[in-house]
Amino acid sequence: MKYFLYFIISLTISCNGKTENADKGYFSNVELSLDTVRIDPGDEVIFLKYGLTSSGISTDSKYLYNFNEYDLTLEKINLEELRLEDKFLFEREGPNGIGPGMAIMKVLNEHQISLTGMYHSSLFSLNGRKLMTVYYENFSLANWHSGGDLLKGDKVIMDPSAKRIYGLIQDYDGKNFKLGILYLDKYETSRLNLKSFERASDYRFRYYLGKGSIINEAPRMGIEKFGTKVILSNETTCDLMWYDTEMDSLFIKSYSSQLTANKKEKIYKLEHATPEEFEIERAKYREEINFMHPFYDSENKIYYRFSYQLKKGKTEVYLTAYDNDLNMIGETFVPQLNKKPAKHFVKDSKIWIYENIDDEMVFVRLGINNKGS
Repeated sequence: MKYFLYFIISLTISCNGKTENADKGYFSNVELSLDTVRIDPGDEVIFLKYGLTSSGISTDSKYLYNFNEYDLTLEKINLEELRLEDKFLFEREGPNGIGPGMAIMKVLNEHQISLTGMYHSSLFSLNGRKLMTVYYENFSLANWHSGGDLLKGDKVIMDPSAKRIYGLIQDYDGKNFKLGILYLDKYETSRLNLKSFERASDYRFRYYLGKGSIINEAPRMGIEKFGTKVILSNETTCDLMWYDTEMDSLFIKSYSSQLTANKKEKIYKLEHATPEEFEIERAKYREEINFMHPFYDSENKIYYRFSYQLKKGKTEVYLTAYDNDLNMIGETFVPQLNKKPAKHFVKDSKIWIYENIDDEMVFVRLGINNKGS
């Protein structure tokens, strides 16, 4: 197995107390604006059932690709012309089949996507030709039902050029999470401890249905690859971790916000016998700060991250900015937004936030405009 130079660099960016009048840094000379655009589906119906869970933006930011689980097509949406441009047909069975069950789609580059399920991940061309399939059982990661570890199917990134897969590995009890690096040419796996995930299991809510059935709801977690950084996050903390693919090293940074708490702090009852009790405790959990996944503005080389919390029935949304080295450079309250942002990405210096309005694909666009320009 490849030897890792494995270390963690910890950096805290300190600030003074939390106040609405805090120094906004990067946002001090920025004006936020809001507009809305609608995507024309033509004679088709765009697949919106799962809220763009299985979608991704092209490397040139001109297209959004959305995988349609209903008719097994890849929808190509032109973001310049705001219309559904094309649909590429995929197959369930056969040599180019995606396999059974729901698959999570990620755009890898201008020519390829991945479709990932619970037990395997496949590489496809945009027109539906299968190029490779990786079965997790070959890495001892498909025997979760027998007490083994699980590579979380929706938290996997395929990197075909490096012959690797990066993903979150969860143990059988759901208490420990590691970054897994699967070496596809050697059938070997490295597992790296994630310090910022150590308390994630403290917020795993369970509702017992009876006869051995359990509903689990754990904190939302993120893993995304931007350039040489595989960035890992979870909603309970502002801390970020990333694996540098060139340095073979894992890093962590902690931040101190002037506007919100830096992590969830309360203790909750986790085991519940009724759905009402389950929902009441989950509502209390959402009242604390919730951190979403970072996303990247490749044009301006800026990372952004939304966070939100419920206060007296209203949602307050915040936006934090980081430089290319993930140093925090500013934060601001976003009064223009009053709900948790759904699927979002950056295009043309605007943050596009998906909304389903009357079963149509709509994007609310948050403009980030320099006052001096």
